[in-house]
Amino acid sequence: MEFKSNIPEVLNALEKAKGDICNTIGNFITAEAQTRATVLTGNMRRSITFEVHEDNNGVDIGVTPDAPYAIYVEKGTSHNKAQPFLEPAAMENISKLEEIAGQKISVNMGGK
Repeated sequence: MEFKSNIPEVLNALEKAKGDICNTIGNFITAEAQTRATVLTGNMRRSITFEVHEDNNGVDIGVTPDAPYAIYVEKGTSHNKAQPFLEPAAMENISKLEEIAGQKISVNMGGK
């Protein structure tokens, strides 16, 4: 009896899941950060975005150069209290991010 390996299909499904996970997490944290960002003109909120790494091994979430003052809002200055919006968007949602990853792996592996 000859056995056929499913390893290539499994690896392909996992690779697709990585991309799906990064995109979904990027969208989720971006929306969370936008909700948390202080709004004067809305420019900083609109400037929050994400980019998935080419190898699908991570996602960078931040603010575009259109709002260079965002770091001072996030971290504060000697004159202004910090009003974090990026870090809490991720750190306060760890269990949700794990849930998203699990769902994407399940879907890509043929689950529901």
